[in-house]
Amino acid sequence: MKMNQILCAAALLATAGVNGAGLLKPVGALDCGASIKSHRVEVVINNGFAQTTVDQVFANSADTDFEAVYSFPLPKEASLSELSLWIDGKEVIGEVLEKEKARKVYEQQVAQGKETALAEKNDFKTFDVSVGRIKAGQDTRVRIVYYQPMRIDLNIGRYVYPLAEGGVDDERIAFWEIDSRVQEQFSFKLTLKSAFPVKDVRMPGYDQTAQIAKSGDGENQSVYNITIDSQEGGATLSRDIICYYRLDDTAPARVELIPYRASPKETGTFMAVITPAADLKPITEGTDWIFVLDKSGSMSGGKIQTLAKGVEKVLGKMSPNDRFKIVTFNDRAQDLTRGFVPATPENVQRWIQTVQGIQADGGTALFDGLTEAYRGLDDDRTTGIILVTDGVCNVGPTEHKAFLNLLHQYDIRLFTFVMGNSANQPLMNRLAKDSGGFAMNISDSDDIIGRLLQAKIQVMNECMHDVELKFSGEKVHHLTPAAASTLFMGQQLVVFGRFDGSGPVDLKLTAKISGQPHEWNCSAILPETDTANPELERLWALSSIDEIMEKVREDGETGKLREQIVALGTGYSLVTDYTSMIVLDDEALENEGIQRNNLQRVQRERAAQQQRAAAPVQNYRTDNGQTFNHRFAPNIGTGPVGPLFIGLIAWLNRRKKLAA
Repeated sequence: MKMNQILCAAALLATAGVNGAGLLKPVGALDCGASIKSHRVEVVINNGFAQTTVDQVFANSADTDFEAVYSFPLPKEASLSELSLWIDGKEVIGEVLEKEKARKVYEQQVAQGKETALAEKNDFKTFDVSVGRIKAGQDTRVRIVYYQPMRIDLNIGRYVYPLAEGGVDDERIAFWEIDSRVQEQFSFKLTLKSAFPVKDVRMPGYDQTAQIAKSGDGENQSVYNITIDSQEGGATLSRDIICYYRLDDTAPARVELIPYRASPKETGTFMAVITPAADLKPITEGTDWIFVLDKSGSMSGGKIQTLAKGVEKVLGKMSPNDRFKIVTFNDRAQDLTRGFVPATPENVQRWIQTVQGIQADGGTALFDGLTEAYRGLDDDRTTGIILVTDGVCNVGPTEHKAFLNLLHQYDIRLFTFVMGNSANQPLMNRLAKDSGGFAMNISDSDDIIGRLLQAKIQVMNECMHDVELKFSGEKVHHLTPAAASTLFMGQQLVVFGRFDGSGPVDLKLTAKISGQPHEWNCSAILPETDTANPELERLWALSSIDEIMEKVREDGETGKLREQIVALGTGYSLVTDYTSMIVLDDEALENEGIQRNNLQRVQRERAAQQQRAAAPVQNYRTDNGQTFNHRFAPNIGTGPVGPLFIGLIAWLNRRKKLAA
């Protein structure tokens, strides 16, 4: 094998996370002729979930064949459901096997010189797509598709196409580099369909280049088409693409139930989306705030700058009755303020300047940082912890169980602001959820002030806790997430489930606000047949897998838990920690005895997508304007977020005018 083949093939040996999106190459390696010729992205947001399709062409300018790996950050709550490779001009769709078996079969195919591809999930960090044979002097086309649920937060939707480097694995960064250049065409197209009127659409950083067109607008719905196109080459896959969309202020509090059922004889699947309009009052008494700030080496560059901006904005909004404490951590934790400091203008300005001077270096002793945060608490005051980190811990305890044991000793809400991609989202989400707080992801491409305004509204107001959705009778089963949750101002509850039978079913939403119980009821119809949204089966399975993985991360892997994940991954054709997707030709599929289950599923999904594209936006609201608002929000009116949202609206409008 020639040296350039060896250098390109070596990328396949990597097992840890990688920062960013692009082709993996050893640091300092000679150019082996591999490049990304084109990168085309199509996104459709409709019916409460997003479909992202990435169509990519790799070029080989060398005189020998080689194999290569394309790696990209793991999108939040994403189910990688399609991997296609064009072989002899024909699309071949991948099938899902257990991870070890898929890797073994892939390596056998590569050794035989066959065209093959493999998609693997690398823990919480990346999806890695290995392409077994890129022919000399030719192009190779690969297509991936993933789905993810979309949530409206304070009437604002946010979609992220993650591309920016994560920078969370020092060992691998030292060996691998990423070629993120696109030689020819780069395009990003997003279609937004909403059953409720959309007021504004924004593309931070692309205000001058993104083409945003409104089309097919009905009285109570909106359709937007957004395009970013570069035909001249030179684009890089190094910056997240973010789309914000704000629903009109008249968008109601509501219950939506989106079903899928192939036939009356089969089990159905649904996604329930609850947008409450709870009367959540501001917290007026003085509050103690503890800032726990990650200053490890992986936070260098844009992340540490974003951290400083965020702390500056939050400190600047504090009441004189508030107090704050600042804890930093890298290899060790330090209480910078040496206890709580009154939030006077002088103290705020002094500590803003201190935070602005923080330098990022060293390891990540996250456990020590949180331990220091819990010291010196005042039982007579309400306390909240704001953790700002990229979520990676490599010094001291790192197991989920150790963090949860620490957390459960205190009745204090933890709000995690997770910086960048490839972060340990599972840990950050779990810590926030178990404490009654929330986790918010922040990208370098975000409008930071707007994200923090969203968080401030939610942190500084009461919340709905012990929120639970129940269904009457025995038709509905296997709800996921199954546990009760906490909802803050403007947040949605998204629950997946399965159902047998058809006809009416009663829904009951229960919650507590300041310890007082509330209840709301409505009814919905479960259909005998509804084939419009087959992707819901994958989203239900992925949510179920995420719950099982919580147990794995807390208590360790067991044979039973692994079997459950493998069964869901292979049954619904999902790339998971224990299953991978492999593309094989017909002969190899037959030799390995692999059924074309994913091919059949993809065919159903594509047929449904074509029908939805040609049809008006479907409204799945099921409460039919019943007394939802009167029971939950007698003082707010029809909208789900109320007057506190005015400041955020004003900021968004101001930003829009500045960009014009």
